[in-house]
Amino acid sequence: MLNALIKSPSVEYFFAVLIAFISALFIIMPFHEFAHAFAASKEGDYTARAMKRYTLAPLSHIDTTGFLLLLFFGFGYAKPVPVNPLNLKHGRRSQIFVALAGVVTNLLLGILSALIYGFLLNVWPELFLRYGFLSLLYNVFFEYMILLNFVFVFFNILPIYPLDGFRLVEACTKPGNGYVEFMKRYGFFILLALLLTSALDYYLTYTGIWLGDKFTEWFVKLFALI
Repeated sequence: MLNALIKSPSVEYFFAVLIAFISALFIIMPFHEFAHAFAASKEGDYTARAMKRYTLAPLSHIDTTGFLLLLFFGFGYAKPVPVNPLNLKHGRRSQIFVALAGVVTNLLLGILSALIYGFLLNVWPELFLRYGFLSLLYNVFFEYMILLNFVFVFFNILPIYPLDGFRLVEACTKPGNGYVEFMKRYGFFILLALLLTSALDYYLTYTGIWLGDKFTEWFVKLFALI
């Protein structure tokens, strides 16, 4: 997020980016975690309900340290929703459903955000041009809602512990699988290495950010034809 602030030194732009970024995270992260809780509940595990995590309330899901890391370094985390695999009704199938729930939710939110933005740009362009700070805020907010959701999809689908992609691999393999055990030991260090070498930035730029831009472009063109 700090890169966006550096592009423009104006106080107005600084506050627009700050408010939009925080607002987007307070929507995206709770939806992601609630999706896991909802899926687990549907599959018979009510642990999230018992621990008051079956909610869209942002403060129930946002980890202070993880949020501050996202704010200042662009890499952070939410409180993972507790799931007890022993309670799931359909074993591995249930685990796969729970693991995919978060990224599918982010994908749908990203597409919906791009659709709304494309629609508004065509039917009410003044909203993004004529209202000073509010117009700037709306522009930046939709940009974050689109791009961050797609970034969350491609980040969380990585098969690295403790991400959702790892949970998917874990659900599809036998207990004691070598890859799973290796990732449980070294997954954090692998993520840290990807971050420090900028490999993660390149990966997310050419996956999540690229796809978010494409969906926005497609919806803008689609509504322009109507």
